[in-house]
Amino acid sequence: MGFKKPPRDYKVIAMDLLARREHSRRELIDKLKLREFEGEEVEAYLDRLAERGLQSDERFAQSFIRQRSQNGYGPLRVRQELRQKGIEDSAISLHFETIGIDWYKVAVMAWRKKYNQAPGSDMKLRAKQTRFLQYRGFDFDMINYALSSGPVSKNEPGDDDFGFF
Repeated sequence: MGFKKPPRDYKVIAMDLLARREHSRRELIDKLKLREFEGEEVEAYLDRLAERGLQSDERFAQSFIRQRSQNGYGPLRVRQELRQKGIEDSAISLHFETIGIDWYKVAVMAWRKKYNQAPGSDMKLRAKQTRFLQYRGFDFDMINYALSSGPVSKNEPGDDDFGFF
């Protein structure tokens, strides 16, 4: 006897998803499949959305790279996540070249936010901090740079802009 919602059209669902945030084409297809909408008609509608500029993998990639780097994730992890979301490697490389993020600074800020303590000669602590930064998607050059940067002193102002313009 509960209130039943009328069935929703895939067009309304797709527009609702895009109204909340940018989505890649693959994300939209996957989310519509979960709601049991698939086929040529859905593909054609997604093509029309892309033609009108309402859905753009390029915009999604730029937004995603910026968001994930602000959250302290490195380029290796961000690239992998974009691949999983259906963005082609050539487009990923292009966006990484044009976005202008200082990934070394992002690594330092992620390390300082989590630890802010130089490992010194404690190999166990160094390994723990290295694993954390590896999991976050930073390469060894970036990790070594972050670990050698040293903690922020209490008198030094924090730099929380994660390497953006």
